[in-house]
Amino acid sequence: MSILNELEKIYPSLPRQERKVALQAIQEPKKIQRLSINELAKLAGTSNATITRLVKRLDCANFYDFKLRLVSDEQLESKESESKLAMQVQRFYEEVLTQTRQRIDEKILLEIVNKISTCRRIYIFGLGSSGYTAKELTQRLIRMGIAAFGMTESHSMYISSGIVEKDDVILALSATGNTAEVNRAAKAGQKQGATLIAITGIEDSPLYQLSDLALLVKNSNFVDNARFINSQFAMTYIVDIITTLLLDEKDHRTKMDQTIELITSNKFDKH
Repeated sequence: MSILNELEKIYPSLPRQERKVALQAIQEPKKIQRLSINELAKLAGTSNATITRLVKRLDCANFYDFKLRLVSDEQLESKESESKLAMQVQRFYEEVLTQTRQRIDEKILLEIVNKISTCRRIYIFGLGSSGYTAKELTQRLIRMGIAAFGMTESHSMYISSGIVEKDDVILALSATGNTAEVNRAAKAGQKQGATLIAITGIEDSPLYQLSDLALLVKNSNFVDNARFINSQFAMTYIVDIITTLLLDEKDHRTKMDQTIELITSNKFDKH
């Protein structure tokens, strides 16, 4: 595993001061290569001792060894300034897509698609930005004839968790996997017998560990925060893959075609 991937994996469990150093390394690895341990400590607002503890945790002999591993990291890509802003943003999105694709477990993906296709009902949980993705996925599934319900505030999630049955699915969306309201509601629904599916950006998160099936995406919070990156971009990519696979099934495709025809007729037919 590359050192950057390793840092992302252990990030949630690190002590607060070590997380400051880890985030600097994840977001700006090339910059870290040019810094001394004193300079990094000042930049991260922490101490030399904290940095030393972190690099030891990563099995590096010292800070110099840590920097060498950053240099050799296969995932380290050039982030020099581009002449055009559009190209900079494109590169960040390409990184998010590439790393998300690499994390997809094909077997788990197909299991999730089958669960969604055959469930009695699916309840899609998401708060904040993830709520928008939950609404989008809900609309797509409804148009395929799947009984889908988007829950984008905590109260409705808790209510849903109390009425789910064993043939139902809860799909929880959370970039960090640490959203307490989502996790509590998802756990309650799971206890009722529902299958819990998670799409999240952190493997060691409570949501990932709680889930019956899960897909990992690139966590955009680990991309340079000096740039504006859509935190739902990786989630949307996974949603697109899931819905495309669902549409390979004849029944779902037929119902989608019917809804498209109805919507088109309503928009353009003159009465």
